[in-house]
Amino acid sequence: MRVNLSDMIGDKLESLDDGGKLYQAIHKELQGGAQVELDFTGVRSIITPFLNASLGKLLDVFEKETLMEKLILCQISTDHLRRVNEFIDSKHQMNSEKTTLEMMKELFEEDDLGDVES
Repeated sequence: MRVNLSDMIGDKLESLDDGGKLYQAIHKELQGGAQVELDFTGVRSIITPFLNASLGKLLDVFEKETLMEKLILCQISTDHLRRVNEFIDSKHQMNSEKTTLEMMKELFEEDDLGDVES
């Protein structure tokens, strides 16, 4: 599957709604194991709300490595590629910290170490 982002959304990838539109368009393809090519031809700007609603939501569903294997970024400028990669790395770090925190919380609850009585 190939998605031309400027045709689907426009030259500014900015809103949560637009990010959600991209997520809806490619989620099932990725879930089925297919590769998805995102064509950035004509894209002038990308901001965080769009990335949160699209790639951020995908990173809540797929491992970073899986997403990086299946999602192919085409005709993307160096600046946009850097922005997307920084976002993915940051989101992955947040997800990893969240998972570690949840595991620690479960461990303390299992050992009755969560609450200390006087």
